[in-house]
Formats: sequence, C-alpha cells, structure tokens
Amino acid sequence: MRLPFDVVDDETEVRAPLAGIVAGLRAAPSDVSVVVPVDCPSLTRDALIRLAAACRDVAVPQTGPLPGAYRRTALPVLERRLAAGELKLRDALGELDVAIVQLPEDELVNVNAPPYATASVDVVRHPGARERDLVAVEEPLEIRIGGEPVAITMRTPGHDEELALGFAVGEGLDPVGARLPADLAANTVELDVRAFDPERLRRHFYTSSSCGVCGKGALAAVAVQAPPVDSSLTVDAGLLASLPDRLRQPAFELTGGLHAASLFDARGEPLCVREDVGRHNALDKVVGWAFRAGRFPLRDNLLAVSGRLSFELVQKAATAGAPFLVGVGAPSSLAVELAEAQGVTLCGWARRGRVSVYTHAERITPTT
Repeated sequence: MRLPFDVVDDETEVRAPLAGIVAGLRAAPSDVSVVVPVDCPSLTRDALIRLAAACRDVAVPQTGPLPGAYRRTALPVLERRLAAGELKLRDALGELDVAIVQLPEDELVNVNAPPYATASVDVVRHPGARERDLVAVEEPLEIRIGGEPVAITMRTPGHDEELALGFAVGEGLDPVGARLPADLAANTVELDVRAFDPERLRRHFYTSSSCGVCGKGALAAVAVQAPPVDSSLTVDAGLLASLPDRLRQPAFELTGGLHAASLFDARGEPLCVREDVGRHNALDKVVGWAFRAGRFPLRDNLLAVSGRLSFELVQKAATAGAPFLVGVGAPSSLAVELAEAQGVTLCGWARRGRVSVYTHAERITPTT
C-alpha cells in the first residue's frame, strides 16, 4: 500500500511499542513526537496538540503511555530499557518526567477492546439536563463467500471473523476460515468453506439484530445441520445457576444495550465472552472463537447467554455440539422442542441461585 509518509524499520525482532517509539524518536526531525497507536481512531487534532504542548520528557493521557507525546530527552532511558529487554512502556515512565493530560474518554477508545462497542451521543434528561451518553454501536456486516455476498447482519463491530465462522457453523456451511476481503471493504468479511452451493444460499436474506432467522420465510427452512449432541458431561445445578453472574459484560455496563454470550469449561471457568447488539451474533462470535481455537465439538463445555432462549440459539448450540445452553430468561416453545430433539440441556431463569431445566435434566446433579 502506497503511503503518504516514510516508513521506518525499527531494526529489531522485538514486537513492542517501545521499539517503535525508539525508532521513531531516532528518525524524527522534531524534538517532540506525538505517538498514536493505530487502534485509537477517535483522537482529535485538539488532543494531539494538547499532548505535544504539555510534553516534558513525556506527556500521556490519564489512561497511560499511548497515545502520548515523547521528547528526544526520553530516548536514552528508552534505548537502555529496550536493550535490556525491559519492554513495558508504562514501567519506563517511572524514570521520566511525565505530564498527565486529561482527555475525553470517548477519544481514547480502543477498537480492539470492549469500549469500541459504544458510541457517545447527546441526550436530554428531562426536565432539561443535556449531557453525553454512551449507546451500543450497531453497524451492518456483509458476509461473503467467494467474493459474493450471502448474508447481511446488524452487529456490534469487533470479532467479525468469529461471527462469520459461527454463522457458517450454524448454517451447516462446513467453514475452513474467515478473513478480511481482498478489497478491504469496510464492514465486510470473507468466509472460506470447503464446498459451497450458491443457489442454496442465494436468498439475500436480511438478519436483523433481534432475530437470527428473519427473512427465511418459515421455520421449516431452518434445518439443524448436525446429529444430536453426544456428551456424558454432568454439571451441578448450583454451578449452572451461577453462570450468568460469571458472564462479564463490560460494554453492557456502559450502555445497557448489548447482549452477551460466554463459553465455560466444565468447572464454570470462563473461556470466551463476547458482546453484541444481537443475541445470536454474540453466540456466533463465541462459537466462531471456539472453532478457531480447535475446540469443536463443544461436548465438554457450557454455553450461557444474557437474554431469553430462542430457537436459533438452541440451533447454534446444537450445531456446535454443546450439551448445555443456559440463559437468564425464558425459552420459547420451539426452543424447548429443538433442545429435546437435539440432546441439548436447556436451562432458563438462571438467577439468584436457582435455575429451571426444560430438557435433558439427567445431566444435572442436585446441589448438596
């Protein structure tokens, strides 16, 4: 990619921000350099100017060493620590004269962290107070196979490859992997599958953020592409009741507008948690993570979701081979029917130490 600036090789195998800052300070024509990580896209011109103006040896925001302004006077300390393998930039600041610049939190969001799931908007709280509020981000994602779009889903950006893989597992597409498309189109992900019949999925259906099967026409079109779950796992009822409390939801705490799904091991230890505006998207991301991690089938794991238990969520659990699906809300009638047929232990109303078991209760041992 042709870039409108010089690219400097840091001439080291060390993959750490410290190495990049040292190389940048050595090459920079100015005394002060403003260092911006690529995963902080919301920084404003004013923020960069404030960091540069406040720089002593270093100027950083209240959140830590990056983004930040670094003066050439910091170079000897940074070079010495790099040569010694002491790579933590935050520790290096302890040897330097550092100014702290208070910057707006919404300018410091990291696209690789949960706060990117939020957006800052104006709100009027009657009887008249105007302030800023955080809401959940919702954007479309186009899923392609062989360069052709096969689905569009409204989702919270992040973990898009996992979402596409989870979608493919649930649709019985026999996925191999997922990646950014060759044209680097925004809000697009390319699925690689072993075999693909374009006519089978040439429906251009629209998956809304609240329903995983909208546009498919009829429930009869939703076929579970897997045999009944085969698992000998048994779990204590008290552990199942506690799963929602172990389901961390950092972006929900900021917005109140996101669902969450999580994968646990048999002891109830969380392995993966994902948040999204769509409950089915959150579960797809978890399933996609497990697929990439080589954990399929999930016969020794537990899945938990933050909302009600719908047909499509049971379908996704079944196709992933998961014997348990736990939710804080109620199941639908069709979800219960599918869970019974596919060998999934379906548990709802998991809260305050209690849980309701709707199917395959033989896998659950009573709490003593």
